[in-house]
Amino acid sequence: MSDYARRMYAEALTRLNDADVLAESMRTQSDSQQLLRILAFEVLLKCAVRLCDQTAKASHNYNNLWLALPGHARKQILLTAQERMPGHANFSDLERLLKAYQFVFEKARYYYELNEGNTLRQQRARGLRWRRRGAPEDEADLRYYPNELDCLIVGLRAFIEARLAGAAAP
Repeated sequence: MSDYARRMYAEALTRLNDADVLAESMRTQSDSQQLLRILAFEVLLKCAVRLCDQTAKASHNYNNLWLALPGHARKQILLTAQERMPGHANFSDLERLLKAYQFVFEKARYYYELNEGNTLRQQRARGLRWRRRGAPEDEADLRYYPNELDCLIVGLRAFIEARLAGAAAP
């Protein structure tokens, strides 16, 4: 079990590394950095579920995966996440965050499919109207919640590292 979890963890770390490389590039032209972070988050979440001897189903339903974790694991991960950026990350509606990440992973990979019936001109006009209204977050098609994502990743990493270290102990 721990070998598989170690491979999952290593895979997530490589995705996070690549996301960091993209974040530092002045030539980046897409949201690929965020997509890689969300992919890494999914792998970390599934790894944590596996390390708790639960079944991580082949699904992108992050809320169900979160709920597959035992209560003590969720509490520990969330506590670490909340300590990461106090006052800058909001976990009051975790289900909303998890659904937003799932939506980004499932739909944002091919953003043009979100508004398939609209022409490019219509999409641009819609975006312009939204920005003129002050770009209200609750009306955005895609919401990344980067602070919360970073915090959850830190919480998952700490949980997984502790579990893997315990598995390696004699």
